[in-house]
This record gives sequence, structure tokens and C-alpha cells, in this order.
Amino acid sequence: MPAPAALPVQAEDREQRIAALRIRLHETAGQIRSAADWSGYLRAAARLHGETWANVLLISSRIPDATLVRGYEAWRAAGRQVNRDEKGIEIFSGTRRPEPGRHGAEAASQDPSWREARRAAYVWDLSQTAGQPVQLPPAFPAPEGEAPPGLWGCLCWLARREGFAVEREDGSPGDGTTFWAARRIRIPPGLPSGQAAWALAHQLGHVLLHNTIAYPPGTTTSGCHGIGKAEADSVAFIICARHGVRVEHAFSSPQTWAGTDPRAQPAAAILTTGERVTAAAAKISRLLDHHLAGSRPSARPAAEAATTARHDERPPPAAAPVTTPPSPPEPDPRITGVLDDAMQFYASQLDRSWVPAYLAERGISGAAMRQWRIGYAPGGWTALTGHLRALGHDDGLIQAAGLARTSSRGTLIDHFRDRVMLPVHDERGNIAGFLGRARPGAGPEVPKYLNSPETSSYHKGSLLFGLHQARGLLARGATPVIVEGPFDAIAVTLADPGRHAGLAPCGTALTSKQAAILAQAADLSSTSVLVAFDDDQAGRKAAVRAYDILRAVTGRLQSAVLSGKDPAEILQTEGPAALRAVLRDRVQPLSSVVIDAHLAPWERRLQDPEGPLLAMRSTAAVIAGLLPAASSEAIRQITGNRELATVDEQMRPVANPELPEIARVLPADAAYQTMRVAERLGFTDYSDVLAEVANAVTRGAAQPGSRAARGAPQLASSSFPNPPATTGHEDDHEVPGPPRHGSRVTQAHESPRSRR
Repeated sequence: MPAPAALPVQAEDREQRIAALRIRLHETAGQIRSAADWSGYLRAAARLHGETWANVLLISSRIPDATLVRGYEAWRAAGRQVNRDEKGIEIFSGTRRPEPGRHGAEAASQDPSWREARRAAYVWDLSQTAGQPVQLPPAFPAPEGEAPPGLWGCLCWLARREGFAVEREDGSPGDGTTFWAARRIRIPPGLPSGQAAWALAHQLGHVLLHNTIAYPPGTTTSGCHGIGKAEADSVAFIICARHGVRVEHAFSSPQTWAGTDPRAQPAAAILTTGERVTAAAAKISRLLDHHLAGSRPSARPAAEAATTARHDERPPPAAAPVTTPPSPPEPDPRITGVLDDAMQFYASQLDRSWVPAYLAERGISGAAMRQWRIGYAPGGWTALTGHLRALGHDDGLIQAAGLARTSSRGTLIDHFRDRVMLPVHDERGNIAGFLGRARPGAGPEVPKYLNSPETSSYHKGSLLFGLHQARGLLARGATPVIVEGPFDAIAVTLADPGRHAGLAPCGTALTSKQAAILAQAADLSSTSVLVAFDDDQAGRKAAVRAYDILRAVTGRLQSAVLSGKDPAEILQTEGPAALRAVLRDRVQPLSSVVIDAHLAPWERRLQDPEGPLLAMRSTAAVIAGLLPAASSEAIRQITGNRELATVDEQMRPVANPELPEIARVLPADAAYQTMRVAERLGFTDYSDVLAEVANAVTRGAAQPGSRAARGAPQLASSSFPNPPATTGHEDDHEVPGPPRHGSRVTQAHESPRSRR
């Protein structure tokens, strides 16, 4: 600790450093004179997401193509070393923007400014270091002139959050028009998707930066010019550059709006404008990243994670409360002993069997076979039983361990014969039993997978295959991946070691006990759970059930999009790189599977005149039933426990001023599902779906026997920081299906503004 006399000297040195850094910042801003200069720094702001405008200028003036900056110790922790003689980049410390809220919403506090900074720090760009590979920020590639999937819908939702409806109609310029009094944004219908995204982002820039006064009726943003146009264009430029939308745009020179006369302080104008632009772009990007990347921790931009490690000293969020399962009784050491001997026997039979060639064909190497202690059960009737007898184990113990059973003739025969053998371990790491996979082509009368029978050590509903091998990976932050079969679990762990760990229930659907055991083994407050079930009806039903079960232990649930192949098949036919790409990039919120499962029975009714409206109302009720209790209560307070009308008696649209406020309190995952339902059913205005969600919340509160009143499973999203300890029940979603053809439905009319 420095002596008291040294403290004033240190404070004076620090103030001098900050003063010098501010001078350097002003000099850098003063050198931005041309349109190319301005667009270059905007492009840097898109790359250096999360940095303030001041730090973007300081970093890019030193290294124009900087992509990822960290402090010295942060690079060391990432396995990289700063190259010798590389000089650090001095920036303002403690000016990083606040992290988004748990549901991806923007932080309530104002963005910090370099003007309030009291410390400086040194950082180095990725190009100045060497060592372990580092994940770069996620890319959202799109063809020339096109926008990536989902970008338009997310921008429309953001407009609705701010209280503005978006319409595609003629009568506006190429960059769109905002009607301030009517609170509508109009985008021309004939634009390519990339240009349309630019136009909507441009108008969102106006909404966020210029919606500060009461405009007279008829006032619009058409023909915007000067600094107002420059700011809106710059917001659109950052958003489109960050999300891979390549749209040609010519900026005006900053001198036209910042001035050239030194008395007008053009550098100060450029700094202020840049701060406003990057703050608005950051607000949009926080929500876009959350929706477009599916809230995956792996999809969080690396730059954001890196600079957070440098600036953010807040403690990690507390883990969700989880009901700890009671510790299982200590296993009988005699049964554990006979199971160990059985595992060694199966392993000794492996090399002389068909199993190694079969597993090699499935992409499982010899080293992996040894790691997972894979063995072979010979095809004889008593091969294992005879071996165990020779070791001194009596028949009662062999049968109690689930390794043998009594035949029709009263003799003891092996339970597993001519099978690949996979040992299953309990929570303590002891062998609890086995899973056996039949020889390919064994015939329909032979079960493909055979479990150990229920014994004192083997309880299917309390065991997860692969958890024993994954404990170390989970402790180091790997994402648990729930799959259907044991070879799927092996495939996941082999394809992406250290990043994903495969786990499979043992011959049963996922249970709450298994979920609680997983919560003990992994820090689910800092990672998500990924579900990778088969893409068929049974797999989707299992995913819906898993959603209910897992919601009790974490609010961060994702589903891998497998497109017809399970993980083991992807590893076998396409290799580990393809499976790794699926696990990292092809994911969606697990709630999407729940919503899609509800919409599936409605497909046959969507061609009926009233079908889409009825399907929308039914699905809105599902979204409402899955909302966190706090969100439902907030919606009821906004609406005053009354239902919102969407059309009047003459079928004309009704404006509901409550909708923007409802949109702001809706969790991000619920907002995402609302957008998906509207787009899938052909509703161009999300406010209709949002109003039905709010109405379903109101109706649910008025019905004592409703799902909400019974404590239904809640919507999984990172917005709900403290999920309940247990779910209300574990049955499948009981949601109302579509009415039969010809049935009468009252009030089945739709808004004329909302259907395509």
C-alpha cells in the first residue's frame, strides 16, 4: 500500500494522463474531415462493439483495422501473449457501456462518457498478440444487397417497443418516412431486403435520437438533412455493417454539419455526434444480438466478453435457486464390485468382436472407446455369468446387480448378449449399470437398446449417461447438451471437446431428478442448456417435455436444429466439424419448439378465412401461459386488468397506447416468439399478436382454474433472473387445439391492417 504522502502525487499523475488523453482525443476528432474519414470510424465502431465512441477513435487512430482489444492480463488469461515491443493503446478506463439486462434490454442508466473518466488503461489488439486461437465476434453473413434472416423482423419489433408501427407502403423516399404524430414508420415495399433494413434502421435512428419534442400533425422525417440526417444515416451504417448488410451509401462531409471554423469547435461536434450515434446503435445492437444469436453464451460477441473482463468488476449473477435432490444411499460395495468385474470382462472382449470396426465407422476412435470404457458382451448364454462365478461371485449377487436373469428352464443366463456395452455411472462415479446396443441387423425382435433392469444401484430416472465423463468439462464452463441416445452423447463430446458435453437419459424421458442432478454438476447461471433431440414427432414431443422439466433449473434453454439427422448420424456421415457447426451456430430458443408444436395442428386450418386469426389467438394464449409471473403482473398493471380491443364495430383498427409499454416489459424470448408467430401466420403488424398475449394474460388471471393459476411452466429466457425452484407439474403442455372444421367460433374476425 503506498504511503499517504504518495497518494496526492499518484492522483496528480493520473489527472495529467487523463488530460493528455483528452487532448489526443480532440486532435483525433479534429482530423475527421472527409466522408471517408467518418465512415471509416463508423465501420470501426461496428467492429469494436461495446466500446465508446471516444475509445473507438483512440484505438482506430493507432490500428485502423483493430478487431478485438484486451488488456495485458486478459490476453494472458485467454492463452495469448503480447508480442515483444508492441506498444499498448491508451484508452479511457471505466467508460464501457453497461451490460444489457438479463432479457437483452438496454440498461436504464446513461452511457458513461470520456468526460467523466478518471483513469486510463492500456489495451492491445488481437494483431499485436500470438498464442491460442480466439473466437471473433459472430458474423451474420448475407448475400450482396440482402439482409440476414430475422433482421427485418427484429427491427420491426424494436420500432414497436418505441411505440411506432411499421408499414410497407408506397409514398415515401428510399430511406423511409416516420410520421411523428401518427407514430408510424413507412418503408417502400419494392426495396431489396438489405435496403429495406437500412431504411428501417435509419428511421429507428430518428426515433431514438430525435423523438424528443411534440411534433405538429403531419410532420415527418421525409427530406431530412443536416446533422439529423447524418446521425440517422450513421446509426443505419453501424447496424448494417455489424450484421453483414452491404448497402452502398454516400455520406456528406462532416464539415457540412460540424463546421470548419475553429470557433465553432468542430471536433467537439464530432465527438458529441459520435457519442449519440454509437449510443443509439448500441441500444439497437443489444437487442438484435440477443434475438438473432438466440441468447447463446457462445454467440455473445467476443469483443464484448473481452472488454467486459477488463472493465466490469461486478460479481457474477447469483445462480437460480434449485431444489437439491436428496443424496442417494451408499451403494452396496458387493454390487459395485461385481459391476466393476463385469465392466473389465466386457472391455477384455472388445478387440475380438465386431464392435471396434462398427464404432470406427461411426466416427469413434480407439482412444474414445477406452475413454468411455466401451466393451462387448459375447453372444453366449452364460459367458459373463460363468466368468463372474469363477471370480467367486454368487448367483444371487450377480442377479441383484442386473447382470443375469432366470431363464424359462430355471437356469441363470446373461442379461446382455452380443451387444456393445456402455457403462453408466452414478453421481459418485460408481458404476450403476450398463446400456447395451444390439448388433446392426440383429432383427426387429431384438431391442436396439437394452438397459440394466431396475436394481438397488440402477434407477433409470436418476442417471444421465455421459455425466461422469463430462463433470470436469462442465466445471470448466462447457455447455451441457441433452440428447436422446448414448452414442449421440459421445458424438457431441467428441465433436466439440471443452465447449459442449453430451448427456443422455437412460432409456426414459428426461426427469426432474436428472435435471436437478445436472444443476448440481454445472453452473447453469453462467451457461445454457442445449437440447438436441431428433427432428421427428417423438423428438419434438420430448423437447416440449424437456422444456417443462429444465425450466425449473435454468432460464437459458436452447434447441439445436438437426434437420433430419441425430448427432451420432451427423458425426458418422459428415464428420466432427459439421456437428460442431450445428452445436455452435444452428440453434434456436427451446421455446420455439414449444410454440411450433402448438401451431402444427393448426396447419390444416390456415387456409380457412378465420384460421390464421384463431391460430394466432390460441398461440398467444400459450405465450401468455409461459410468461414469468412478474411479466404477467406487469402486463395486468399496464392494462388495468381489462382486455384490449384491436378493431372497432366497423372493423377499423384501434390504437392501443398501452402496447409500447407492454412491449418493453415483455421478456426478450417472449418478444421473439411473438414476432415468429406473427410472421408465420402472415400478420404484418405484431401489435395484433401482442394485444392477444396481453388479453390472454388478463383472461388467465380471471380464471381460478387456469394454467397460470396452477403455476404453469414458465417461458425460458435469460430475462428472468430467478426461475422457480420446481415446476408445477411434468406433464406435456395441455394447450387447446384447433377446432374441427365447420365448428362455430364467435368473434372470429380479423384486423384489416394485419393480414397479408
